[in-house]
Amino acid sequence: MIFRITTNRLWLISLAIVMACSSKDVPSGFDCTKSTLALTSTLANPTSCATANGSITPNPTGGEGPYQFALDAGAYASVTAFNNLGAGSYVLKVKDKNGCEKTQNVTLTTPGSSVVISSVTPTNSSCGTSTGSIAISATGTGSLTYSLNSGAAVSTSTFSNLAAGTYSVKVTDGAGCSTSQGSIKILNGTKYSTQIKTILETNCTGSNCHSTGGSAPFAISNFSAVQSRAADIKSRTASGNMPKGGPKLPQSQIDLIACWVDDGALDN
Repeated sequence: MIFRITTNRLWLISLAIVMACSSKDVPSGFDCTKSTLALTSTLANPTSCATANGSITPNPTGGEGPYQFALDAGAYASVTAFNNLGAGSYVLKVKDKNGCEKTQNVTLTTPGSSVVISSVTPTNSSCGTSTGSIAISATGTGSLTYSLNSGAAVSTSTFSNLAAGTYSVKVTDGAGCSTSQGSIKILNGTKYSTQIKTILETNCTGSNCHSTGGSAPFAISNFSAVQSRAADIKSRTASGNMPKGGPKLPQSQIDLIACWVDDGALDN
């Protein structure tokens, strides 16, 4: 007996295979621990403390192009340089085609500024609160002033009642010259080992869920698997699709999972 597969049927079969292989339950992605991506940069310092004409030019190597770049908490974009920068400390980032990332801490200086920021110390908040703080230690000529996220300059070197997030600070000396530092992170401080792990293992294991031999694509007891799917876990618990078959987690537990993921899904 001879079977014939029409063009339309062949196309439908191919589409089904592609959709099955692209399912988010199938592990995928490039192993960035094996990437050769590296990052250096060329710096042009501002000519004076009153002029924001410095620049940072990324010089990536390795990995797989095209590359995208970001500065501090800015979005990734296809740029050749970051211009119109004042004196300060910056975090330069590169991301390649495979999604692998590298960072470099760079500092632009000016001949006129007397300000030296010796340390910036963040204190974590806790999930859903604004109890974090940032303490700045700096030296310079005259009376120093401090500002947070381009806010008003104040005489105090500590900012309190801060929520989790990414911040920048600026210190200005008596002559009006300033130095900045960005990418200062205040975390929620949510612990995987004592908070998140218990929630997941209590609610998301069973014969038809995330256990060895179950129907789910990974075991909740495998931290690496949980970490790689952290964003999806945050989304699914918030929508009530996880735990599978319900009931929906209490809001306090959903919030804790979101805070842990927002902190970077740390193994803490």
